[in-house]
This record gives sequence, structure tokens and C-alpha cells, in this order.
Amino acid sequence: MLEVIRVNKNVFRIRSCFLILSLTVCALMVMMVTWIGERQEEAQELVEEGMPGDDPRAVSHLRQYWLQAPSTLPYNLGGSSLYVSSMRGDTWSFVHHYVSRLFAGEHDGFFIEAGALDGQMLSNSLWLEQELDWTGLLIEPDTSSYMALISKHRKAWTSNTCLSHTGLTKRSVHVSLTLPPALRAQGWYMKGSSYQLGVTMKTHRYDSYLRSGEKSFYLVNCFPLHTYLRALNITRIDLLSLDTQGSEMDIIKTIPWAEVKVRVVVVEIVTSKFVSQFVEYMKHFGFVLVAHYNDYVFVQEGDAALTRLRSQAGWQLVVVNQTEEEHTITAKTETVVR
Repeated sequence: MLEVIRVNKNVFRIRSCFLILSLTVCALMVMMVTWIGERQEEAQELVEEGMPGDDPRAVSHLRQYWLQAPSTLPYNLGGSSLYVSSMRGDTWSFVHHYVSRLFAGEHDGFFIEAGALDGQMLSNSLWLEQELDWTGLLIEPDTSSYMALISKHRKAWTSNTCLSHTGLTKRSVHVSLTLPPALRAQGWYMKGSSYQLGVTMKTHRYDSYLRSGEKSFYLVNCFPLHTYLRALNITRIDLLSLDTQGSEMDIIKTIPWAEVKVRVVVVEIVTSKFVSQFVEYMKHFGFVLVAHYNDYVFVQEGDAALTRLRSQAGWQLVVVNQTEEEHTITAKTETVVR
């Protein structure tokens, strides 16, 4: 009987120790979460102050709170038949036609894709990872899109933030669009049209489409491209792909050209007119316009990628239903029907 009592006392002591240990761990976890939350709030307040892109505080906060390392897990790609059939729709084939020729056989490059969506749908960088062992940075401000993005296990850094088009850190209102249940279409196309409040596209062509989406609003932290470069210690970008629903050209103008070498730029510019002033701006920094549709493709003059592109037969495209001015800089070798 005494032995049973002793055993029960020992069991009680062990259980008590486990309970105390569990409570202690829980308390520490609560304290840690609270501390991290307070630090994030402080960081967000600093972001709102409008720090320059190279401010050490901005770099530190971005690196600590808003960058996620590349996944080491196997890819988790796929989707419904509608999803798969839409993955390479819109202007993806136009961009891929050029980028695949520019970087044919080039391994271990680095890309930055802003407006990464879910990391698979219409991605300009996924094939570079899969076929040429590239890595890079995927920036996506929309929360639901970003959650889908990290579930794909991309082999690149990811960030649930947005690129600042002012050259300063900021907090911005993100307008997240969702396809209404009554409409039958590819939902990710609508999600990809989400935008930053106050930033508009250079055309009214899609106004009715955007108005049809169901809207939700939330704050997102925005950093200049300069900050991401400093945070990741990047001095060379092989491919810069920008699809930010209207702020692309302003983002380009914040690039610290003296600190980073950019080889190829793909920038979405949806307008009925040829943006000659922007092309001249890019020319000033050594870029040649090789193609444009709803996306403009620029390459550094003298770069090996440009030589490689020009050596391939049928590399130029002509886009039908564009303006006469736009036709003057394209060659009628292959045709993309709009």
C-alpha cells in the first residue's frame, strides 16, 4: 500500500513538473510573440515616416520582418484544368518569347519579379528556376495571393510587401480584387488586377473590368527597390519584371543605377500610345527596347543576352491592332494576335 502511495506521489510530482514546464513555455511564447509584435509595430511606424531606400533602419526592418528565405521543399505546383489552361494566357507568351531567347542556356541567374501573384499563374520567373536553376526575389502585396505563393515552395526569396514608387518607405492601402461569384472567368486574372489605392493605370481600357471586382482594403508596407537590394546584398539583377498596376515607370526611376547592374527589364505599360519619353529615359541608362505589347522589354546594349537574341531567327514579333507609331519599331517576322 505504501509503495502504491509513493508511486502515486511520484506520478503527481512528474505531472506537476510537466504542468509547470508547459505553463512556463507558454508564458515565454506569449512574451516572445508580444515582443515581436511590439517590434513589428515600431518597424511599421518607421516605415510610415518615409525613410530613404538606403536607410540602415529600413534595410534592417525589411530583412528582419518582411523577407522569407527560399523554400527547400519540393515544388507544390498544379491546379484545376481551368487554372492550368490559363497559366500562360494574357501576355505571358509574348514576354516568354523574348525572355526565353535572351537567357537561353544561362544558369544561376537572379531575378526580381514584383507583382508575383501566386508564384505560378502568369509567372515570368518560374521557368528560370525550374529549367535554369535561377533564384531571386518575389514581391507580392496581396495577402491571399502571397499565402498561395509561399505554398508553391518557390526557390526564391519572397516578401508580402510592395515596391514604393516614391523612393521612400511608406504604408499604402492595397485594394484586393476578387472575382464575383456571378462571373465565370479565371479568378486569378481578377486577383492579379489588385492595385495600390491612388495609383492608376495609363488607360481606361480596363475600368469596367476593375469595377466589377469585389474589393477589400488593407494596409501594406512598401519599400524602395534600393532597400531590397541592400537587404539581400544584391548588386546584379539579370531580369527585373514589374507588373504593379500603374506604378512601374515611377519604380524604375528610383533604381540606384550606380549600385546595381540590371541586364533585362520587363515592365508592364498598358496604354494605347507609345511611351517614347520613357524609352528615351531607359536609353539614357544604356537600354535598348527590343519589343513591346502590354509589356516593354528592354535589354542593356552590348549585353551577351542581346547578342544571343539577335542571333536567333524569328526573334522579332509584330503586334496586330496597335497604333501605327508602335508598328514602326517592330518587324514582321512572327505575329502575336491581340
